[in-house]
Amino acid sequence: MDVTRRKATKGRPKGGDVTRAIEKFRDVLHGRALKLSTVREAIVRAALTYDGHFNVEDLLRVLKNQGVSQAHLATVYRAIPLLIEAGIIQPTMLSRSHGNYYEAAFEREHHDHLVCKVCGRVIEFHSEAMEALQREIAARHHFEIEEHVHELLGRCKTCRKS
Repeated sequence: MDVTRRKATKGRPKGGDVTRAIEKFRDVLHGRALKLSTVREAIVRAALTYDGHFNVEDLLRVLKNQGVSQAHLATVYRAIPLLIEAGIIQPTMLSRSHGNYYEAAFEREHHDHLVCKVCGRVIEFHSEAMEALQREIAARHHFEIEEHVHELLGRCKTCRKS
């Protein structure tokens, strides 16, 4: 099943956003005694500006198209956990059935996904009511939520008509 990527609703990050993200990434690298190479910086920029959900191969393809010839699959794979730690990207639950997918997360409002099981279309949504309900449920059970992912699976309007 092919994953259809949906363009981000908030648009691409502005220059200041990218600069702050790179500084955050630099801090994570420094904590691990690693340096911010030009390839790592290119990976950050590619991840931040990718429209929609992506996998490692998608990022590598963008880097190669941008002329970053030093980027290799292993380099991108090694960068992924660092990007997650820095809050640049987050894994999506799409990974359950489509391989590992990620999306830009830096300074972006939390959202969840509707996923069509037929065509793979992904629709991003935010529901304050769902957020409030999960906080209430967690409080009732004396539970502290650190992170969460909601993914609703079904069939989109187009696939229901077919």
